[in-house]
Amino acid sequence: MSGPTGHLYGKAVVVTGAGRGLGAAYARLAAAEGAAVVVNDVDEVQAEAVAAEIRAAGGRAEAVAGSVADWDGAGAIVAACVDAFGAIDGLVNNAGIFRLAGPAEQDPADFRAVLEVNVLGTAYCGLHAIRAMLPRGRGSIVNVTSGAHAGSAAMGAYGASKGAVASLTYCWAADLAGTGVRVNAVSPNAHTRMADAYEAYLGAAAQGQNIHKPPAQNAPAVVYLLSDAAAALHGQVVRLDGDELSMMAHPTVMGHGASDPAWTVESVAAAFAAGAVGPLSPVGLHRASAAGEPVQEQ
Repeated sequence: MSGPTGHLYGKAVVVTGAGRGLGAAYARLAAAEGAAVVVNDVDEVQAEAVAAEIRAAGGRAEAVAGSVADWDGAGAIVAACVDAFGAIDGLVNNAGIFRLAGPAEQDPADFRAVLEVNVLGTAYCGLHAIRAMLPRGRGSIVNVTSGAHAGSAAMGAYGASKGAVASLTYCWAADLAGTGVRVNAVSPNAHTRMADAYEAYLGAAAQGQNIHKPPAQNAPAVVYLLSDAAAALHGQVVRLDGDELSMMAHPTVMGHGASDPAWTVESVAAAFAAGAVGPLSPVGLHRASAAGEPVQEQ
């Protein structure tokens, strides 16, 4: 474990959904960089295994089992950090679930479960953490979104939930400007159980997007956002994709638009036909080329 020179030395951090995969990678690196870590997961055995691994390496860690989708449960996770380590300086809202289905086959209970864990779980933990951070005038929250919110086949529930997480990040950043409490998000890519499920469901259409990308490759950016080195970042979404680090744009108004004091269906149609409205965006994640045109991501 890092000594006083670690990027998170002296800080106390909660990582939700940290029993395996990306969450475990975030927890391990946060501890290696000097943080005391609360390892949360719905699987008590997995949470304790990661916490024990951190302690065995000389770090400080507590395992806290429980679902983030319950208001009181989320509060207990944050309170456990304050009780064990005296404060909460950072929160990584990593806990999430994944269900794949096309619109015609989507199970409503699955859709609700995804929103409850991914959206409400992020919101509940964040709200409790913010209320603990504000009196101290400092803290960092890192939400976890996904490029799926730009549009991806069979990911209606998951993509909608991650779009909500991105919007929550922007809104909280506006709310907390000037308070010393920062909110950012990451959009990671890694070979996890979620990636395996995606590959199995879509086959060749999945394009092996996350295969051979280790979870640990995403952890340094998360630790950076938790650290004081990222003091200038607030309301941003950082994207990790293998060896590439980039930024995701906020929703934006495209072009200059068209004006009419009394729009009719015909004048709207004419504006589109004339190319005065747009450009149109492709479905799915894309990046702007050097010329400003969208280029589809793989």
